[in-house]
Amino acid sequence: MVEGCRKIIKYAMLMANLMILVGGIIVFAIGVWTLADRAFMESLLGSNLYVSSAAILIASGVIVIIVAFLGCMGAVKEIKCMLLSYFIILFMLFIVMLVGGILGYVFRSEVDDHMHKEMLTTVRQYMNNTPITEAWDLVHKKFKCCGMKQYEGSSRPPYRIWVDVNPNFKITGPQVPSSCCKSEKVVPLCQKIPTKETTWTKECYDEVKEFVKKHAIIIGGIGIGIACILIVGMAFACVLFWMIGR
Repeated sequence: MVEGCRKIIKYAMLMANLMILVGGIIVFAIGVWTLADRAFMESLLGSNLYVSSAAILIASGVIVIIVAFLGCMGAVKEIKCMLLSYFIILFMLFIVMLVGGILGYVFRSEVDDHMHKEMLTTVRQYMNNTPITEAWDLVHKKFKCCGMKQYEGSSRPPYRIWVDVNPNFKITGPQVPSSCCKSEKVVPLCQKIPTKETTWTKECYDEVKEFVKKHAIIIGGIGIGIACILIVGMAFACVLFWMIGR
């Protein structure tokens, strides 16, 4: 009976490691996908929590893939020291993945508190700070928006923020960055007299906030979800370790 149970646990552990392997690949892909947008995240949001959680998931994803192989070998060969090493590494990964997932959720809850203030600060630094300039240009093109409202409830169009707070833009000169223009052909007219026909008029703050929240909840959910799968792997490793030699 013990032999039969051991075989069942062995195959169950192999299946669990297959799930862990797939989970590791997903975690790695999600982390890379998130860091692909890190340029404006760090420059405009004034926080590295979002990027840190993604980096944690990438590193964890790579290690999980390697450890899943170790778990399969330990189950097939029934090597106690390999199963013990597998359990210890999996436990450490469980903590790391959990932290990465929680960081994603923490950042999501902090978005409304800090994001508007930080983005408003960077508007003033546009054209005086290269990373911030590139970040805003990327945001304008990615979300087809221009600027943001200086305060909640403002009746002024979002693109007016550039003239209002940045001395590089004036009513008599360029009023908006060229990245706010819908095409290169209309840049001179767009910068001189912004209109709906030539200029993106959506507010960037709302667009970026929704984007960040969506990414953060995905990071948090994936991290915590994979951490739960790791618990299954640890449980099977413990049972199989106990059964070997009995």
